Amino acid sequence: MWKNENHYSPISNNTYQIHNSTKSSSYNTAITGGWIEAIGTIVAAIGNTPSKVLSKSMLKDFRLIGNVLQASGSALVADNEELLLDIVGDQLQAIGNVTVVAGILASNEQSSQRLLTQGNLLQILGTGVSINTQENLSFIQTIDNIGNIIQAIGNTIQVFANTSTEEGINMNALGVWIQAGGTVITALASDYDN
Repeated sequence: MWKNENHYSPISNNTYQIHNSTKSSSYNTAITGGWIEAIGTIVAAIGNTPSKVLSKSMLKDFRLIGNVLQASGSALVADNEELLLDIVGDQLQAIGNVTVVAGILASNEQSSQRLLTQGNLLQILGTGVSINTQENLSFIQTIDNIGNIIQAIGNTIQVFANTSTEEGINMNALGVWIQAGGTVITALASDYDN
């Protein structure tokens, strides 16, 4: 059995890095988590897109499955991050997705909307915390930042979409697809970096 020993060391004024003795398996798990999150966002985007082919219950199932996958992927990534802010950011995203799931399952429309908004706000906060603000970023770190910014833009559009109107439903779908694009970019950056 592997002994997992973590210790923290400062890499800048307010950022700490976790050194993990089982790094190679962590990289594989982090990459897998990133792709699970990306796939989950795409599945949720399908569920949020108005369709004449899929029934309302099928679209709801897609939204549920997608958000559960996103939460699981974010949790896997958080468990294998090296930077403390990245850990916090991924945990906030996972909590945000769980809150969205609660909103989808809520029977009261007002409670549902409040939970969906809170979940998206938590995801915005999580992606914001994960943005790397160090100087002299590598190309991959820059791409990762772009992915996080795109995710935050998508979630922001979702927060302001009034899904009780047709325009708001389309706006919400656009936001989820933008978020999906950001998660794919982030997963690609993580995959390439590791």
